[in-house]
Amino acid sequence: MASGNVSKVLRAPGRLVINPTDLTVEFPYGGIEVGKTKLVVLTSFNTSVRIECEGLGNEASDVLERTSRYVFTCFIRAWDDDAIQQFFSSNFVQGSVTGHSLLREPGNRVAGASALSRAVSMLYVPDDPVSNPAVLIYEGIPDWSENAELAFQRQEELGLPIAVECVRNSSGNILEVGRLADLSLS
Repeated sequence: MASGNVSKVLRAPGRLVINPTDLTVEFPYGGIEVGKTKLVVLTSFNTSVRIECEGLGNEASDVLERTSRYVFTCFIRAWDDDAIQQFFSSNFVQGSVTGHSLLREPGNRVAGASALSRAVSMLYVPDDPVSNPAVLIYEGIPDWSENAELAFQRQEELGLPIAVECVRNSSGNILEVGRLADLSLS
């Protein structure tokens, strides 16, 4: 086991890319850069099921494999036009005067309808991709983070709190976490 190196502590700054196509070319890897991140969290909602045996006083006799549910959340620094367009395609409108992104609610979303048509592949690239892990989401549905706030205030920077519900792609893959050079789009 390697000893800890405090110079390699990850503070989570990095950049996000939507729909990367080739990890062997330069950033943004054939995709669209959608901004710098201040905060990145990959949350596992996986739950195993414990099987208890009455004959053994309810001791565990087995554990059923867990589900595979992950949510990737991040805070994109600033109001990024590309991020609005890519993450909120059903709510995006281009401003008629400035050409900048407008976000309209509810857009063309219909409550209870499938959101899979809004799914994107996404790559988080840390500022130091040689020493720190990257995250590749094969298919995810972006939306606001739960209870998200756009804070228009002096003390906090304005940005986009994004949550991406990770789903299996057509190949059965959900995500990969590791050094960028080791990740594969297939």
